[in-house]
Amino acid sequence: MPVNWDRIADKQEAYGVGDFQKAAHRLITEQILYQANSKQRTAYDLVVAYVNEFTEALDLFGCRLDHNPYARYVAAVPTQPDVSKISLMHTLLALVLRKLYDQHMNRGTLSAGIAAVSIAELETAFKESTGRDLPMKPQTELIGLLDAMKRWGIARPEKTDNLGETTWYVEILPGIQSLITERSLAMLKAHAETLYESSEAITQDAKTSTEEE
Repeated sequence: MPVNWDRIADKQEAYGVGDFQKAAHRLITEQILYQANSKQRTAYDLVVAYVNEFTEALDLFGCRLDHNPYARYVAAVPTQPDVSKISLMHTLLALVLRKLYDQHMNRGTLSAGIAAVSIAELETAFKESTGRDLPMKPQTELIGLLDAMKRWGIARPEKTDNLGETTWYVEILPGIQSLITERSLAMLKAHAETLYESSEAITQDAKTSTEEE
């Protein structure tokens, strides 16, 4: 029998049906909820308290619930991820961020499960991994790309202010381990290769057209 929030809410007094619905909606739309995030903490705590029930609910949406008690996050991971609508730059950036996270984890430089990466380190890693330049100017383009990673719950742009000078850096969040797995890595890489080929074909057609003119 599918999960019924009314039935679950009737068994206790701490949470109402609306609390369960809101937590489930946040988990589906935000994909990852962190206990350390004050805006997500209430929903995270509720999901953890009723893991089996939320697991059943997510299954109805084609997702599995991944709970990492050490990094204190829960993730809604699609069982049939669709990467076809992800742009090339977003795909490449996600791949590079996962690679950097693994490097920091192997070096033991994570702090509370988070990898702090300078923009210079990200720029170098992106160039080495993709052969392309990370868009740096205007800076709003880069921040826009990182904001997309923030919406996915895998990384976020941060800044420090020192004597009036602003320095940007990136925090790669532990939930990247759940969303960018070996399976999704393979899918993203294949997707990137397809987009590469399409991009090169368009460039070649444009070049041929120009030469003919």
